[in-house]
Amino acid sequence: MTAAINIPVMQTSAQQSSCSVGADVGLNSSQVDLIPAGGFGFFDDDFFDVYDDGVYNTNYDLESLTEDQYAEVLIPSDDAIALRLDLVKGYRYRFCVTYYNDPTEEVVPGPPVGDVYLLASGDFDIYRTDYDTRMETWWSEGLEQIPLEWRDMATWLPFRDVHAYESIQQTEFTTSIDSEQEAFIDWFGNDPENYMYLVLDNWNSSRPGSQSQAGVGLIAEVTIDVEKRVMLPAITAYAIVCLPPILLIAAPAVIHSRFHGWKDKNAKEEDFGRSVPLVEGDLGLEKDGDLE
Repeated sequence: MTAAINIPVMQTSAQQSSCSVGADVGLNSSQVDLIPAGGFGFFDDDFFDVYDDGVYNTNYDLESLTEDQYAEVLIPSDDAIALRLDLVKGYRYRFCVTYYNDPTEEVVPGPPVGDVYLLASGDFDIYRTDYDTRMETWWSEGLEQIPLEWRDMATWLPFRDVHAYESIQQTEFTTSIDSEQEAFIDWFGNDPENYMYLVLDNWNSSRPGSQSQAGVGLIAEVTIDVEKRVMLPAITAYAIVCLPPILLIAAPAVIHSRFHGWKDKNAKEEDFGRSVPLVEGDLGLEKDGDLE
């Protein structure tokens, strides 16, 4: 299942990318799922799995993303497409996205620009709500009434608050997962998978820096460079933090024990218990001048 297209794109911008994934790699649909991030009206049933009631099926499980991926994706005007991914620890992911004008549409002045976001599952759901209410004034007016420090509770945020790339023609970024991702608890069913979503945005969202739609479709050339990384055991951090204080406490005790347990190899066995020599006389010897 894939919505990737086969429209040739110019490679001049893409050649400047540090991603080394070629077009012949293609898209593995068992590891990457292309889904609509905006409305459903544009897509044909041939592009996506559908239920009998016409709702797109994006609930099947994905394999962990462990292979390089390449796709050319058409994003219509006032719409968005997302790549659903299962990022796992032990790998470094480099994303490269380049936008091109849709050659089937009238060329507009200026370079093709759009937005790119990496979102977690919960934020992606809010993102879709943002799209569905884009024509409603109450949503934007309500957000403006919320203080900035509390606004993240009512709207969507990019992954780790940094993976938002707006009004760009080309972007590259790298991320990795440091621990196993755990989804929220679903009290009404099975625990959902905590997927990540690479969103290709061609509409004017509620974010202040979002690129206004130009009224034409875009083609996004997307490459994902997957590299296995060496990870230290989780106990390493605890050892680095806890070991110095333990050594500071243990070292004096060991030195003290070694000092008091010292014995001269030439000393007699009955003298082992003496810790301080007597200054005047010696009770262990005769007083008749037998002192040595």
